[in-house]
Amino acid sequence: MKSLYAHVESVGKVVLKSAEIGAPSANELLLKAEFSTLSPGTESMLMAGHILPLPQDIGYSLAATVVDVGPDVARFAPGDRVVAIAGHADYQLLDERLAVPVPDGTDLEQAAFFNLAQVALFGIRRTELEIGEPALIMGQGIVGALAAQMARVAGAVPVIVTDIDDTRLKVARQLGAHIAINPASRPDALASVVDELGLGGIPAVFEATGLRQPLEQAVELVSERGRVMMLSTVHGDVEPGITQSLMMKGAVLIGGYVNSKPFALHRTDVAISEWPPVVADGPAPYVNRDAWTTGEDIRAILNLMRYGSLDVRPLISHRFSVDEIPAAYELVWNKDPSLLGGVIEYR
Repeated sequence: MKSLYAHVESVGKVVLKSAEIGAPSANELLLKAEFSTLSPGTESMLMAGHILPLPQDIGYSLAATVVDVGPDVARFAPGDRVVAIAGHADYQLLDERLAVPVPDGTDLEQAAFFNLAQVALFGIRRTELEIGEPALIMGQGIVGALAAQMARVAGAVPVIVTDIDDTRLKVARQLGAHIAINPASRPDALASVVDELGLGGIPAVFEATGLRQPLEQAVELVSERGRVMMLSTVHGDVEPGITQSLMMKGAVLIGGYVNSKPFALHRTDVAISEWPPVVADGPAPYVNRDAWTTGEDIRAILNLMRYGSLDVRPLISHRFSVDEIPAAYELVWNKDPSLLGGVIEYR
């Protein structure tokens, strides 16, 4: 079976290639792609060679159907719907441990945004956002927009968002942001909102702009014993002068690298099937709330989508066919402001 896949051939250039796909081995799934999504921030850095040396394949947020399974696969069967950290390819083989089942009733196009959504959810969890706390999300790209929705789900009041794009701010209001500010056209508005809160700052500030100057502003805006959450990364030599501000406020700057948590944990249990007790066969997934792994966060996101608490559809600005993948990544590389949520459709 031939499969088309996306590949960064050289700096800034994505091409389509084809490869022969065989049968799945012991613990592999053969997946047929349904939808995959673009990550303008991370993937532009990959296209520049900042993450790994080029050439490299690209893509890491896929919704797919299982076509076939390897002989040792027990958790999945042909016909199952899954999401996976996998590249843009119409067919591919994948280790079953990297797949998460999609609950019945969950829109599969939205589910393809799971990986961007889990970055936002990681930020909410790491800041331990409380019901009733004000939250500021700086930047309404796809991760910032998802973080704003998550903050509202978590009970933040008010949810304040900023962006220099009025179209993105309009979408943010539609999705439940209480206050939306364009700092370019209303440079004093954010300071006025902070003053009106009467807290001496904002307890939880999420920086999702991909720039460093807003991070410095976030440190100025955060309240005493507040938290500044970095949801974006920037490659370059310029470092913000934030040390003194953080030190004097006793505030916390939290790194938002989502892979710093384990993907999955498994527990070894004791079975009282005989005496003395013995170790039960096979490790069982550890799913308790005191250890939110990547796998459990993905399941939480899919259920938020399933029950209507998280809506990605208004954030989808572009839909592309497989043949349009190179053109889609031209928008990523050129930082086209119209690209908010990009979906590749394989049907």
